[in-house]
Amino acid sequence: MVATTETSPAPHRGAATAVALLLALAASACGGAEPSPAPPAPTERGLPADKVDFCTGAVDLAGVVNDGPDVPDGPPPPSPEDVAAAFEEYQARLEPPLTAVEQSVPPALQQDIATIARQARYAVATNDEAPLGTPEYDTAVSRLRAYMITDCGFEQVRVTAVEYRFDGIPARLPAGTVAFTVSNQGAETHELDVYRINEGVPQPFGELALLPDDQREVVLTSVGEISVSPGAADTEFMTLIPGRYGVACPVLQGTSPTADGTGAPHAALGMVAEFTVG
Repeated sequence: MVATTETSPAPHRGAATAVALLLALAASACGGAEPSPAPPAPTERGLPADKVDFCTGAVDLAGVVNDGPDVPDGPPPPSPEDVAAAFEEYQARLEPPLTAVEQSVPPALQQDIATIARQARYAVATNDEAPLGTPEYDTAVSRLRAYMITDCGFEQVRVTAVEYRFDGIPARLPAGTVAFTVSNQGAETHELDVYRINEGVPQPFGELALLPDDQREVVLTSVGEISVSPGAADTEFMTLIPGRYGVACPVLQGTSPTADGTGAPHAALGMVAEFTVG
């Protein structure tokens, strides 16, 4: 995530409205709100029977690949202990899906999965992110993502980001795993943050996205995010359950790969959208 995007704007609605919303949600929880439905089983998403194990494992692996090690940012530079802890946590997230994929990899991806495994494990062994940024590694990851869309049959949503809107967000999507591909055709850095609107929250997503962090966390559940520099594109796979969803760009106006923005969050300028899953 872009470091400058964590600052939240002032509430779009009055403090009384926000407090009332929080109290209503708390009352609903005390009344025994029903839990959210579980994600669809692999067979319900229409995966080919001979690829269920690989495709489901690949979704988790793609998420780890997108996130990478959570090495603290400086300044000051992180200590060796902090770096080692970040790679230890990365290894814990990496190994289960990587092992599952290695045990079920189709012939067409054997070389690419071997490359991802070799580079990722070397990064862990050396506490160094460099092996995760080589052209060979990037090519293998790109081929994995392409296979997941063409052979696993996951839904793909192609989104174009410009100043200050998203184009290509459908009004409705089926439940299951969806590949969001974001192409940044603007002049500023953009980010697609996907949220599920919690049960019992009636407000439009455009209002909810502008709440302060502590209030937004009560009404929205983060599903995933994709940050894209101008002229670039990226894909992330997200598993969606039935309900209301929204997307927002929290990047500050004026942000580029070489400069931090100082303006309003793009979401406050209209870079939000809402859709339904089910």
